[in-house]
Amino acid sequence: MKTILLVLAISLTSPAAAAPAGQPAGASALPAEQEAFWSRLKSLCGKAFRGRVADATDYYAKTFGGKAVVIHVMDCSPDRIHIPLHIGEDRSRNWILTRADGTIRLKHDHRHKDGSEDKVTQYGGDAPIPGLPHRQIFPADAHTGSMLPERADNFWFMDFVKDSFQYGVHWPRAGHSVRLEFDLTAPAEPPVRPWGYERGK
Repeated sequence: MKTILLVLAISLTSPAAAAPAGQPAGASALPAEQEAFWSRLKSLCGKAFRGRVADATDYYAKTFGGKAVVIHVMDCSPDRIHIPLHIGEDRSRNWILTRADGTIRLKHDHRHKDGSEDKVTQYGGDAPIPGLPHRQIFPADAHTGSMLPERADNFWFMDFVKDSFQYGVHWPRAGHSVRLEFDLTAPAEPPVRPWGYERGK
């Protein structure tokens, strides 16, 4: 009886178990494949990279129109990675990745110059688990479908391919797609912060 009480007392007073190897302290648990993807992305924190349009249908080609494309892995915490996408002088686009509901969630945060949210914002979705250590796909979620019914079949992807990081979107119903490729071998000068986040919000 004394032995049982001693074991119980130790279990009640012992500190909480440490996070599994590779998992950031205080972060939500993810499958091993997503942990590897998250860690690789987070290793780029603070760095910026120039990119190019590797492939695009006419619909998306008009958006970029030969403008400079830069990403900045700007802010990282155990459960959140914020990556602004700069297209020329347009600083309205942000990729927000969070560890949520046992997976990685991607949301597109769009802002106006005054920092207010665009009427089309916070769309994206959750990656089906487990995905691959180098690639995660994000099908449109219910919020995206209710806000943009015509794009309910959209899916986005993020992919590490050799020495590059790639991002893309497919819109199957309309036959539109784009793929951006960023060279990870040559970090660029970080750009100014995006609209709405100038003060480190």
